[in-house]
Amino acid sequence: MLLKLFYKEITMLKTLKNIRKLYNAKLLFVSNDAEVKTTIENEFDDYFKELTLVKSTNEAVSLIEENSYDMIIIDTDVEAKDFDDLCTNISQSAPTLPKIIISNKDNNEDIVTAINNSAYTFLTKPLRPKDIKLAVIMCLNQTKRGDKIEFQNGIYFDEYRDQFFKAGGSLIDFTRLEKGFLKLLIVKKGDVVDYDTIKSVVWKGKNMSIYTMRNIVNKIRQKTYYEIIRNHSNRGYVIDDIQK
Repeated sequence: MLLKLFYKEITMLKTLKNIRKLYNAKLLFVSNDAEVKTTIENEFDDYFKELTLVKSTNEAVSLIEENSYDMIIIDTDVEAKDFDDLCTNISQSAPTLPKIIISNKDNNEDIVTAINNSAYTFLTKPLRPKDIKLAVIMCLNQTKRGDKIEFQNGIYFDEYRDQFFKAGGSLIDFTRLEKGFLKLLIVKKGDVVDYDTIKSVVWKGKNMSIYTMRNIVNKIRQKTYYEIIRNHSNRGYVIDDIQK
């Protein structure tokens, strides 16, 4: 009996430790509902590393393109574009970003939109704080099981820690531009990313020559392996095949 209690206690401690790791998550919340916004602010600040709240589609998409979030919570009540447009734009900007949808109605159209955009779950108002908090924790727990994007030679990108590592777990010391360049190619995997897009997203529109870009590519290759970035002459770059 004592041995069973001991193992139960160890299991519980491991579970709590894993949940605490999820509290380091960065969440983006999109809603034009003042009551829901107040509820989220009051309930979530003590649980997660960073919580950003916005009202509109444009704000949400802009933040996603400039930052790394672990999850987005989308209210069907948003400013400007409608819910379907918002989900489509977010999915295009961040295809793998986990989503939770909340709504004051459960019509089939919104549910289909949520499903088509790979939402983790669909919650209806009025919201109980503990329900959405539990949904966030469960979603993060599920999505973080497959957070490693693997390349050749054991190189991988850990989305949860937002870092690149070598085989064995040693950190690859990329500069901000180098990491931003690789992350953009990962988001656009399978597509040739043109120079203008790279300049806009990685250099954020600042002055950049083709020689500067080539220098960044060469440094990334030196720190990893040559084929991780493939050049398409006069068109742009594409990331190497992801292993999973």
